[in-house]
Amino acid sequence: MREDVVLYISPSDSEFVKKDIVFLNNHFKVIHYSQDWGNKKKVINLFLKQLVFLTKTVRKSDCIFIMFGGYWSFIPSLFGKIFNKPVYIILGGTDCVSFPSINYGSLRKKLLKQFIHWSYKMATRLLPVDESLVFSENTYYENRVFNNQGFKYFFPNLKTPYTVIYNGFNPKFFNDNLDKKIPNSFISVALTDDFRRFQLKGIDKIFFLANEFQECTFTVIGLKDQFKNKLKSIPKNIKVLSFLSQEDLLIYLNKSEFYLQLSISEGFPNALCEAMLCGCIPIGSKVGAIPNIIDKTGFLMGSSNNNYIKKEFKSILALNNAKRKELAHSARKRVENEFHIEKRQNKFLDLIK
Repeated sequence: MREDVVLYISPSDSEFVKKDIVFLNNHFKVIHYSQDWGNKKKVINLFLKQLVFLTKTVRKSDCIFIMFGGYWSFIPSLFGKIFNKPVYIILGGTDCVSFPSINYGSLRKKLLKQFIHWSYKMATRLLPVDESLVFSENTYYENRVFNNQGFKYFFPNLKTPYTVIYNGFNPKFFNDNLDKKIPNSFISVALTDDFRRFQLKGIDKIFFLANEFQECTFTVIGLKDQFKNKLKSIPKNIKVLSFLSQEDLLIYLNKSEFYLQLSISEGFPNALCEAMLCGCIPIGSKVGAIPNIIDKTGFLMGSSNNNYIKKEFKSILALNNAKRKELAHSARKRVENEFHIEKRQNKFLDLIK
C-alpha cells in the first residue's frame, strides 16, 4: 500500500513549521520545501525555482500544505488546482491584516495582496490559527488606519471554506514551578531586528513600563544585537537577550511571574502560550488571538495609550499572592486544555484522511 505524500511549502523553518513537519512525518511521507522570500530582488528567481520543484513533485503528492499566504502560495495553489490536489493554506497573521501606519501586514501591499487573494481563491480550504484572522475589530492601536482586520474584511466575496486550527503546545516540555518565581518580574519574547517590530511587538511599551516602575524587573528576549546597539538607552531594570534555545528560554519563563504581550497585531502568539504553561500570568493587548488565549486567566489591555496602560499596570501590581498563584495555575490549565498539541494534530489528520 502506497504511503500518502504531503507536500509542505513554507517561507521559513520556524519552530511552528518544524513542529508540523515532525508530527506529519509520523503519519505520512513529507516533502518539505522552504525558501526565504524576504529579498524582493529575488522574487522572480524564487518563482522559477519553485516552479521547477513543483513540476517534479506535485504529481506524486496527495495534498499540499502552505504556511501563510504570500507570493510563495500562488504557484502551489495553482498547481493544486490544475492537478486536482487538495491545497490547505495555514493563515498565521500578517497574511490577514494591514497596518500601513507601521508598515506591517501583507495586505497593505497592492501586488502582494493580489497574489494572496488569488491563492486563497484557488485553495481547497483555509486554515486560520484563530477566528480573529477571519474578521475582527482592532481598537487597541490608537494610530490605526483600518478598524477592521481579517481576510473576510479585505476579501468580502471570497467563497473558499475555512477551518480554524489553533497552534498546539506540549505541556510536558513547558512545565511550571511556581516556587521559582521572582516577585514582580515580567518577561516578553519577540524576534526584533528593527524599530518597526520594536513597536509592533509592544517592546516600546515595556521600555515605558520599566521606566515608570523601577521596583519591577523586566526581561526582553529576541532583540538582535545589531538592533540593540541602535537604541539610545535601555532602562537599568530591563535585561535584554537575543536568541535563546528552547531549553534556556524555559529557564527564564520559569523564573518570571508575568508575561507581557502588548502587540499591535498578532495571529496566535506561541511564546504567550508557552509562558502560560510555565505559570506566567499573562498580560496582553486586546488584538488577534490574545483575548481568546488569555480569557479570564490574566489581563487584557484595551488601549495602547500609555496613561491607560500605566493605570492598569498599577492595579495588577496590587494583586495579593493568593490571587497571583490562582491566575498562574489557571493560565497553565487554559493552554493545557484548549491548545494542546494533540488537538492540532488530530485536526490535521481529519483533513488529510
